[in-house]
Amino acid sequence: MGATTAFANGTSSTQLENGVLSFTAFNGVAIGSSSTKFYASDSYRKTGGGTVSVVFGLYTQRSDYTSGAKTVKKGQTVSHNFGAKPISDVPKCFAIGYMNSGGKSHETPSVRHLC
Repeated sequence: MGATTAFANGTSSTQLENGVLSFTAFNGVAIGSSSTKFYASDSYRKTGGGTVSVVFGLYTQRSDYTSGAKTVKKGQTVSHNFGAKPISDVPKCFAIGYMNSGGKSHETPSVRHLC
């Protein structure tokens, strides 16, 4: 019998003063794709304060991906899907989502076991 590998299907989040930043990442196997790819997305649910501009990010051990600027106001959720990324970007098998807004950067805990 062959060995099986347990890949993560994970979501992590960070509670901020005016909302919640969430990060989701999973190995391509979870959607019937190749194990040489992983998928990631960020979202921000704004629960208070005024309208702000945010830029989402995905940090891997080899690359740093960012979205374009998005505007969000109280009561809205905005998100960005980073799509398929090569598993070679995460040699330590984890990734972190983040968001920049108003000169501040906010990270989520890492999602592990991506490879």
